[in-house]
Amino acid sequence: MWHKVINENKFISLLYNEVPELINVNIINVKLEDQGRKVSLLFVMPEYADHPPKKWNRLKYNSIVVELNFFDVNDLSFTSTNKDLSGDISIESNDHNTLKVRVSGTLTLSLEASGGLIQKIEGYIDEIDTSLA
Repeated sequence: MWHKVINENKFISLLYNEVPELINVNIINVKLEDQGRKVSLLFVMPEYADHPPKKWNRLKYNSIVVELNFFDVNDLSFTSTNKDLSGDISIESNDHNTLKVRVSGTLTLSLEASGGLIQKIEGYIDEIDTSLA
């Protein structure tokens, strides 16, 4: 699973019985920093939490946004075919002790990084009624 190769993964593991794969996720933002050596990826989880914090229930949240940060990035490439970014996100550890990150969809992204972490996990209210979908 993608979250097991990322640092700071305890909170997301507590939210789900089984953390979902990142299939056809809505990508909110891709940010390059430090001349491309740091890449941030902000996206909406494909499923809401099985065990949300009480505060999230009280605020009637129905969606989760996650920010992943990758450091010491090499071999970065990306293209977009649409202004609405979405795709499948794959994160794996390879033989060189680095992370291989790939996004395929309306955003195509590929990078190798020496490390990655979950920077942020937040609940929010998605105004779209998913029961009608």
